[in-house]
Amino acid sequence: MQTVPLKDLVARVDLGLKVLGGADALDRPIRWAHVSELEDPTPYLVGEELLLTAGVRFPSDVPAYVAGLVASGVSAIGFGVEPEFPEVPSSLVQACEAQGMPLLEVPPSTPFLAVSQALGALLAEIAVREQRMLADSQRALTRAATRVRPVESVLTTLAVVLNCQADLVDRTSAPSGLASLVARIASATGPRSASTQLGEDHVTLDPVESAVLVVRRSTPLSPAERAVVAVALALLGLLRRDLASERGQIARLAASALLRSRVTGVRNVLGPGPYRVVAGQSRADYDVLAQRYGPLVSKDGDGFLALVPAGFEVSGPVGVSSEVPEGEVGTAVEEAAALLPRALATGSPAFPASDLTSLVDPVAARAFARRELAGLLGRPELIETLRAWLGQHGSWDRAATVLGVHRNSVRHRIAHVERLLGRDLSAADARASLWLALTWLD
Repeated sequence: MQTVPLKDLVARVDLGLKVLGGADALDRPIRWAHVSELEDPTPYLVGEELLLTAGVRFPSDVPAYVAGLVASGVSAIGFGVEPEFPEVPSSLVQACEAQGMPLLEVPPSTPFLAVSQALGALLAEIAVREQRMLADSQRALTRAATRVRPVESVLTTLAVVLNCQADLVDRTSAPSGLASLVARIASATGPRSASTQLGEDHVTLDPVESAVLVVRRSTPLSPAERAVVAVALALLGLLRRDLASERGQIARLAASALLRSRVTGVRNVLGPGPYRVVAGQSRADYDVLAQRYGPLVSKDGDGFLALVPAGFEVSGPVGVSSEVPEGEVGTAVEEAAALLPRALATGSPAFPASDLTSLVDPVAARAFARRELAGLLGRPELIETLRAWLGQHGSWDRAATVLGVHRNSVRHRIAHVERLLGRDLSAADARASLWLALTWLD
């Protein structure tokens, strides 16, 4: 679940909260606000609460009361002054200072409900920001996967969006201190993922085919950021498989006359640009392009490459590059050649991907989806519940609203989904894999 730094709640001027102790611990996460007037509320606490109390049953042993809250994982105490106490008891201030517990004074003008509502609003803002970040990151990673060096581009983009260091390594290139862990994860019998501390860095390791993605940064990844990593893992897995099969074909096409020598008179034939490169294998497509653009069409074995105006309308199974100026034709050749296998599989032009689905062969994608969701096929209510729950980032309440059912029904159905699929949906890679499967199911 989402959390809010205590300092964000304190910063709400409308609440009028006053910090009486623990000012150096305002980065503590708050998951929810809980009101309790019990002398010992610890049996009803789960951790990371802002415990709100007016001291109606003020404890006789204040240090023991605070110690119990510390042991239960409470993040902070909010004490409401009046009507029971005109000010926060000094014994509570002293006990919180001694035990490092942040203590807030809640003024009479601020009902506890207002604090709870403010916390809910902050949590909702974070959820919206993370959803936007996840969507923006997915688009950025997808665009990176269509560039000339897609694996390197995806790693660079991941590093930028998460402000981290991202490397794809194997047993021979593992960073110092991670060699044994990389070897275990890269092996078929090792763990599926791992996290560790390396110096001052938090490190996560995830397998990608026979390699391992290593993500390092000074702060741990949030659940939404782990979902971004999961998208990168899916892309890197696809790219490593696709590039291995396409490498020979791309190398052959890249050695064509279009790259070996400069094309003269491009502006005279095509105008000032920008241009696109078209890669194909059909003799009919080649004949049409050769007749129209003659010297700007190069045939090599079964394949051909053509330099065409950006607005040229293509048809048939050809790979079409992004628009490029004259000086970047070489880059466009590799992009068009990389898109050709998808065009041949679908029988229609393949353009640079605008989303994740367009990177994948549709037949393979549907087969993957049916394998991943095999246990749910024929259970549309479970599929729709899973779709709504994942779409709401695992929020029981928001998923329940989308489905029009009680939140406990969502919990029951998701637990049933986990049993039928044999998957732990608390893992980011499982959620990402099932989200892709749901996307490609139809």
